[in-house]
Amino acid sequence: MNKKNFALYLGFILIVIIAFFLRLYHLDERVFHHDEAAVGYFTYKLFNDGIYSYDPSFHGPFMYYVTSEMFRRMGDSIYSSRLLPALFGAAMIFLLIPLRKYIGNVGLVLSAFFLALSPSFLYYSRFYREDIFIAFFSLLTLVCAVKYAEKYLEEKYSVLRVFYLFLAAISMASMAALKENAYIAIGLIVFFLFLLFIREKSYQGLSARMKMFDKKLVAIVIESVFFIFVFLIAFSLYYTGKPLELHGMYSAFEKAVTHWYEMHRIERIGGPYFFYLPILALYELPVLVFGAIGMAYYGYSGKAKEKMLTALLAYWIIVDLMYYISTLYPQSGRFLPTSYIPSSIVIFFPLLIYGIVCVLKSGNIFLAFLTYWALANFFVYSYIQEKVPWLVLNFLLPLVLIAALYLGELLPRLNLKSTAGAATIIFLVLSSSYFAYSSIFLNFYDYTNPAEPMIQAAQPPQKFSLFIDKISEISRQYQNQSTEIQVTDNEMETQLLWILRHYGNVRWRVSIDSELTAPLIVVHDSDEKHEPDIVKSRLRSDYERLDSAKMSWYWFAPSDITLNYLLYRKMDRPASEYRVVLFYQPRY
Repeated sequence: MNKKNFALYLGFILIVIIAFFLRLYHLDERVFHHDEAAVGYFTYKLFNDGIYSYDPSFHGPFMYYVTSEMFRRMGDSIYSSRLLPALFGAAMIFLLIPLRKYIGNVGLVLSAFFLALSPSFLYYSRFYREDIFIAFFSLLTLVCAVKYAEKYLEEKYSVLRVFYLFLAAISMASMAALKENAYIAIGLIVFFLFLLFIREKSYQGLSARMKMFDKKLVAIVIESVFFIFVFLIAFSLYYTGKPLELHGMYSAFEKAVTHWYEMHRIERIGGPYFFYLPILALYELPVLVFGAIGMAYYGYSGKAKEKMLTALLAYWIIVDLMYYISTLYPQSGRFLPTSYIPSSIVIFFPLLIYGIVCVLKSGNIFLAFLTYWALANFFVYSYIQEKVPWLVLNFLLPLVLIAALYLGELLPRLNLKSTAGAATIIFLVLSSSYFAYSSIFLNFYDYTNPAEPMIQAAQPPQKFSLFIDKISEISRQYQNQSTEIQVTDNEMETQLLWILRHYGNVRWRVSIDSELTAPLIVVHDSDEKHEPDIVKSRLRSDYERLDSAKMSWYWFAPSDITLNYLLYRKMDRPASEYRVVLFYQPRY
């Protein structure tokens, strides 16, 4: 082994150690997010009572069952809830090793660096929700596909082809049992296989091969049936506990599609078409820039690529003019497609076309798939009106691989004496430094600041931990977990179900006009209704008050982007809050 490779392998090992450390260090310090509290409580019900029923609002069964096993071994806590996401998030780096042949040694280390320190991947590896599992199984499926393709190209049939198909089927079924956007991933994979069928012109002579029972064709058909069979069995076991229980499988699929289509239709969490671009630019700048350059560079070679990129530029100029005209002359809007087609489709549709053309024309099918995977996911999630920051992982993962591969090839041949070479290195160092700084700052210092776009509004501020601690402190002065607690704030139920899961004497949805005598009383506070003041006036004088909030948020404006914001996420105004008050009656 030469010194260069030794240094790269040593660097890779150090990155793996750092990745595990960053994901496990103070894992339970941040107070549970609203979504974590909800799924944490449902996991507790499964662990404690053996009760689980699929609800697409809270996603599939996989995470509940594996985490309930963690509860069984380690107890039900924030740490045990987040442990598996942390381990799966770090273990993703090991899945890069089988791809070393395609991304190179330098690309391997760079992709490990990007995954280990990515603000997005690190944050959701320290978060009890499904998205990091989806990313892990997406990468595992890619590895299986690559290894299957390698064995397929060998002259002699290898039984490892069956193994990789089996593992890929289990992986994709696990994705479907985690979260409903797995169906989007499956649809994009099926469409990619269709494009591959066209690219390879597999339709030529197909009927003749079928008549002759061509061995390769028969093997592919049998393997395809095997893959689908394994996928369906695993899917059925996840959702029904029985192999091939067709009614239960169909019911789960129908629930998933109808629920999330309705959420998209009503724009439950809507947002602008460019929602994910500022997140990528703020947190993942080197990956975004070098990933985009890599997609353009590797798209497909020759003059055709230049024509394609020129056509894309011309298209966006025309679209920009349409929007400008419709702004100046509103009545012209009815004649322009920009007025009745969603902006995400009008503006980003060429990116999808570029991804498709790359599959059909590129000389490197691995890179073509990564480009298609990134652009198709970006197009779909930009269109869907369920704009949440964790969905960025779906197209960030292939971008990481493309950026690392491109840099791995670029850096060794970069002329540092040239202006372009020096500028590239300076940008890479500065953007990567900011990338690493943002990750550490977000995950270990600023993890409940709503000025961080990665943090969705349903995250309680860290002061909410004092609220939780006070409940524990006062209950110990009375009857411990049998202490009576009255909750008058209906909106606090989801958050408190997890916090009060061990308390057996909780009275929910209590009217503030009823008799409030419990040692612990939870009340909503707002500028419109002064319920805490009303409650305080009716309580005995020995009650004390603790103000807190269950969530906080900002409505962002372009003027918020200042140097102070970019470095420290400082805003010129306080965050809006959903305030909550705890009245408690200390005994001593």
